[in-house]
Amino acid sequence: MSQQLRQLKSRIRSVEGTWKVTRAMEMVSMSKYKGLENPLMMSRAYFSRLDSIFNNLLAVETEVTHPYFVPRASGALALVVITTDTGLCGTYTNEVLRLADKFIAEHKGRDIRIYVYGRKGATHFKKQGIEVNKYLPGVHGRLTFAFHKDLFDAVMADYDKNILAEVHVVYALFKTAMKRIPVIEKFLNIERKPVQGAEHFIVESGTGGILTDVLPMYLSNRLRLMMLESFVSEQSARMVAMKSAKDNAKELMGDLILLRNKIRQATITKEIIEIISSAEALKG
Repeated sequence: MSQQLRQLKSRIRSVEGTWKVTRAMEMVSMSKYKGLENPLMMSRAYFSRLDSIFNNLLAVETEVTHPYFVPRASGALALVVITTDTGLCGTYTNEVLRLADKFIAEHKGRDIRIYVYGRKGATHFKKQGIEVNKYLPGVHGRLTFAFHKDLFDAVMADYDKNILAEVHVVYALFKTAMKRIPVIEKFLNIERKPVQGAEHFIVESGTGGILTDVLPMYLSNRLRLMMLESFVSEQSARMVAMKSAKDNAKELMGDLILLRNKIRQATITKEIIEIISSAEALKG
């Protein structure tokens, strides 16, 4: 009985340690999530307005001959996969990588170049024997204005050299703290979208030069927003996962303490019975 109590005490200490760690990690993830949520909302508002202006400029220009708009008959498919460096974020990483694997399977036989952000993605493709053409480690939530620049420059350099025919990006679209949607979007070539309620712009020198100037800013901010969506999704997923782990540890700890108390009570009862039995035996 005493051996069983010692084992229970050891398990309770272990579970209590797990509860403390998961509670601390939940608080860290919550802090990072709150710190990233506001930049994401601001970036969404900024890009929404930039996208509106950009598409209205395209509506004015009937014929766009810029290379970023023209479909290419030859070249590799580029797949940009935005993952994370660390785990403990539930199914977040698996959801993104599952979508990337599906894209690769659907385009079997095509030359596909992989650009990966985050160590988890690089490890995943290495295990599958798939070459990663460009790998960039994560920033762990430490944002700067140009945190996306290295990835953007790498992709655009290959596209400008006509190595790539199309560019697709896999990332997690943030909805709420409890919900995120893994999506894959075509990044290049740019496909014109119908404009609802077009605004009226007065363009004095023609849209050609303006589009050339706006395009790099538009594409750069689009990739930046995609990465921000993924960062917030990652932290919210980790926050939820750690809360679930913390709650499970607390529940298990309560069950173990209850079992320990029952064993203690049974031990005390047994000892009392033995003492009474011995006293009765001595009375004869």
